[in-house]
Amino acid sequence: MSDPVRVLVEVCVDDVAGALAAEVGGADRVELCADLGRGGTTPSAGMVRAVLAAVTRVGVQVMVRPRGGDFAYSRAELDVMLADVAHLRAAAAGARVPVGVVTGVLTTDGSLDVAAMRRLVEAAAPLPVTAHKAVDETPDLERTYDALRDLGVVRVLTSGGAATAAEGATTLARLVERSRAGGPAVLAGGAVRPGTVAALVAGTGVGEVHLRAQAPSDRGDGTLDTDVDVVRALVAAVGRPAPTPRAAPAPDAWAVLAVDAGGTAFKASLVDDRGRVVVRRDARSGDSGEASYRHLADLLLALRREATDRGLVVLGAGVATPGMVDEPAGVVRYASTLRWSDLPLGPRLADELGLPVAVGHDVRSAGLAESLFGAAAGEGDAVLVSIGTGVAASILTGGHAVTGAQTTAGELGHIPVVEDGEPCTCGQRGCLEVYCSGAGLARRYAAAGGLPGLDAAAVVARLDEDPVAAGVWDDAVRALAQGLATVTLLLDPRVVVLTGGFSRAGDRLLEPLRTRLAGLLAWRDAPPVRLSPLGTEAGRIGAAVLGLRAAGRDDVVERWRVADLLG
Repeated sequence: MSDPVRVLVEVCVDDVAGALAAEVGGADRVELCADLGRGGTTPSAGMVRAVLAAVTRVGVQVMVRPRGGDFAYSRAELDVMLADVAHLRAAAAGARVPVGVVTGVLTTDGSLDVAAMRRLVEAAAPLPVTAHKAVDETPDLERTYDALRDLGVVRVLTSGGAATAAEGATTLARLVERSRAGGPAVLAGGAVRPGTVAALVAGTGVGEVHLRAQAPSDRGDGTLDTDVDVVRALVAAVGRPAPTPRAAPAPDAWAVLAVDAGGTAFKASLVDDRGRVVVRRDARSGDSGEASYRHLADLLLALRREATDRGLVVLGAGVATPGMVDEPAGVVRYASTLRWSDLPLGPRLADELGLPVAVGHDVRSAGLAESLFGAAAGEGDAVLVSIGTGVAASILTGGHAVTGAQTTAGELGHIPVVEDGEPCTCGQRGCLEVYCSGAGLARRYAAAGGLPGLDAAAVVARLDEDPVAAGVWDDAVRALAQGLATVTLLLDPRVVVLTGGFSRAGDRLLEPLRTRLAGLLAWRDAPPVRLSPLGTEAGRIGAAVLGLRAAGRDDVVERWRVADLLG
């Protein structure tokens, strides 16, 4: 019994998103066109370069066809085709994937224009040339096939001269026999779908199939997008395993996408191989969970396009988000401010972007950055405390992040530090963040009779002249010292690092805090308490590290330096 045919899959696409969907779906090649509604024409030079910059594995075959309609071209139109071929050859010179030309020219009587095709094949060299379905309009397809073989064409896209590949199966089988004797490969196209492709392959022996895997877009405007699920279904139907990724591109072309998601906004960055921010873009969250997701996805897609325009290849993406996060699965179990519940954020973004995506908890991601580049660098046991609107901690012990059974480890702000204290929004009383958080400090100052409308920073600015401000600040420091004493006795950290807006008080916070913490620890020394040198950039840096880890490029992080990260 002969071995089964190993079938290659080619997908016809008309944009970058389509090429990436084909790549993610497991296709081997794309045929890149413009104006698919008219059967496909030559895509713009910008589109060709954008696709070549975006894909990392699939081959890219580019249509050269100056207009829709018939395939008999004037001398001027042929000159345009030859110029387009020259541009493609130049664009292919630096490509990481195989590039080829797809074209076809007929005479006015419907026969193959051998002279024109010879000029195109010679102009394309060394790029391979595929003859497209214009061949199905010739009066003798097998004779046309033989002429294309003599011209050096490497592949023929055909439905066997019929309306569909299934209807032309008998002719396709004869062409396949010719190909085994040294002729061009036969690429079967024409209504090829997941439900029919297995029978087509079995009946003809073709080793390559072509489809247009498009479906109505979510935009609701009548446009079509390449459907990654259709590509996957067809790849599975022909028994093709996921293709092996090609070698990574040169380091100077690398970049990752990094997002630090807050309760009301997404802060995104394009970060190059040295950790430098190339582009920053922000977006507001939405008024629903799905709207928030859409804003985030569109932001990342826009950043990826900017990377392409700059000649950068995006390896992966990292997203640091608040809430309960199942990091290995990339699922946000619950994030109240973004209205997310059991959202498979990582998998959904990976499908849209065609990239590996890692999702991490926002404070744990900041803690990751701190352990690599900040005040906890080199320490296997450390606690990062982020004090802003609320209070949360990232815990590192033995070099490993502590997440907890429900992924909620580090909710330091909801440790009760004042017996029967003031009520907290969580339903408990006396929680740390009631007293020591930006929102808590401002609220307690106003409630104690302070000047109306001041935020935490303004309250701190009045410590030397306002007894009310000094009183609520003293309460905040005492509460934080109590919380850190508990952390110290429970976890034995080598260092405690403070970050977030509250930490901007600097020595006005550190000096009384260190004194109070030392006084609460009778039998042991207090760990050093330091301010984060990364500040608000820690979340973004941690997200960038997540993106590289998702892409399997941890080694790049070893070359990053703080000056570049914060430059």
